[in-house]
Formats: sequence, structure tokens, C-alpha cells
Amino acid sequence: MHWFKGRPVHRGLAALVLAVAALAACDRAPEVHREQAFVLGTLVEITAAGASKEELGEAAGAAFREMRAIHNALTPTAEGNLLADFNGAAPGEWTALEGPLTGLIPRALAVQRASGNTFSPHLGRLVGLWGFREPPFPEEPPAEAAVEDLMDGGAGGEALELRRSDGLEARLTRPGAGLDLGGIAKGYAVDRAATKLKEHGVDNALINAGGDLRALGTRGNRPWRIGIRDPRDRERVLAVVALRDGEAIVTSGDYERSFTHDGRRYHHLLDPATGRPARRARQATVMGPRATETDAWSTALFVAGARGLERLGARQPGLVIDAEGRAHANAAMEERLDWRAEGMAAP
Repeated sequence: MHWFKGRPVHRGLAALVLAVAALAACDRAPEVHREQAFVLGTLVEITAAGASKEELGEAAGAAFREMRAIHNALTPTAEGNLLADFNGAAPGEWTALEGPLTGLIPRALAVQRASGNTFSPHLGRLVGLWGFREPPFPEEPPAEAAVEDLMDGGAGGEALELRRSDGLEARLTRPGAGLDLGGIAKGYAVDRAATKLKEHGVDNALINAGGDLRALGTRGNRPWRIGIRDPRDRERVLAVVALRDGEAIVTSGDYERSFTHDGRRYHHLLDPATGRPARRARQATVMGPRATETDAWSTALFVAGARGLERLGARQPGLVIDAEGRAHANAAMEERLDWRAEGMAAP
């Protein structure tokens, strides 16, 4: 674990707001086009270099349709979708997994185990109780007794099991638990969108799904470069990261789905150990070869705080801004950050 050049981040680099870096290029820039759509509860932007507007339009359309299908299958507030059907089963009842659940539940459980349960895929009933699923968000926290009832019912422990029968099956084992894949599904959708782009011949692109990003190829003769902004001052860029082909970068922070009550911020990133908003960090960022696991690990690292960098491992870049606004990074992240890019403008 390292300090960035021995300096704290002023005012707290609480959220990683990721934007494509608009840096001047000496050579002639490639043709760049963008497509946007509102998917997964956020604005998704696909930027492609070297593809025509028509080529990107067709490829992005396929990517957006794939992302919408994942959203429709996994949104916690829908009725009659895969997630609702799974949660509708009685505790202890085995359910055959279909569609995206088949791949996502095993991957979510793998991160849960590796992180020491700072990431949990079954906090659904707690998230619903706190009211963070969709706006308008509440103005005050739920009753302490209601939180404790769900925690006593096993919401925060390990309450999701897998087995193989004719196919893959899963079950919730405690009445307080409810499947919610919000901490991993957006990353999975980004990975699927990347696959669709490549299937349609778009090999150089950047997918930005509200801060979950994945790069494909390059932007002409340079990599896709991402600006890290201070969420307390959105115009202030603090550092730049150059993404490699296929690499993802995801942040989790206390600044999106949140409300303030009696001078204290309450946000949607719940600590499985307490059933309440995690308090060890303001922001956590993880980079990795796939957005799916990177998404889940950014949540796990946020909940764990700086101590979670040890579980993340030395080879996967990770950054934590702790509750006091101090920046911590492992060596893999420290060597990737360029702090000379302050003042860089977004496109």
C-alpha cells in the first residue's frame, strides 16, 4: 500500500468520475464518432475511432440491445424477470439458473469469497429497505429495528449456494437475503457490449456506462486515456490513466445514489457486516481485464477501505480514497497514474 508521492488529495478524491481525456495529438487524429443511449439506469456512451458513423451506429445498436436485455433480466424492481423469479422462491429452494444468472452468480460468489465478504450479491432486501434502487431517494435512514431484523435473518452473511444437477442451480439459504446483482451486472453488460462491438467489426472503442469503462484497441496511435476527476469539483482533473486493449476501469463512490440526513451522508454501498452504508472510504477504483469482476471488486474495495488492497492483490491496480480524503494505492495502480495531467479538459 502506498501514498501517492506522499501527499493527501485535497478535499478528497471521493469519487472517480471517468471521462475520455481530450489530449492534443501530434499526428492526424482518426475519425471519431459517438453513440449514446440511456441504458442500465445511466447514460451509456460508445466512442469509436476509425469506424464510420454508419458502422458505429449498427454496432452500437447491437451493443445497446444486449445491455437492455441484461437490464430487463436483472433489474430488481421488475416483475416476472429472471431475478424476480429467483427471489420469489422460498428460502432453501433450489432454482435452475438461466440466461445471465448462469454466468453471473458463480462470478459474484467468487469475488465474495476472495474479498472476505466485503462484496455480497444478496443484499437485495437491505437495498430495498434503504430505498436506494431508483429515485426519488429517501430523506432519512430506515428504522434501526428493520435493519437489524434483516441482519438477524442472514442478509449480510454468506447466504447463497450453488450446486450442479442437470444444470447449474442456486438457492438463498436465509430469509433476510435477496439476490441483487447491482454491484456486478453493469460491468457484465459492458463486457457483453464490448463483445458485440467486436462482432460488428468495431475494434477500437471506449464504452462508458456511467463510470464503468472498458477500452478496445486504441484511439489512433495512442491508447484511450481516462481522466480522474474530483467529484467535489467536477472541473478538476487530478490524474490520467492510459487503458490497454481490453482493459476495464470501474469506480465505486459515495456520491451517486445518496441522501443527507442530520448532516451525514447516506449512500447505496452497504457494508454486509453492518447492513448500513460503508464508512471506510469515499471512493475506490479498480482496473482489470474484464469489467465484470472489476465492477464487483470496486464495490468490495470501497467497503473494505485501504485494508482491502491486500485482498485485491499486488498485480491488480487499486486505489482507495479513505474516509479522511487520503489516497492509498497498491504498486500496480501507482505506476499507472499520471498526476501531471491536472487541468486536462474533457471532450
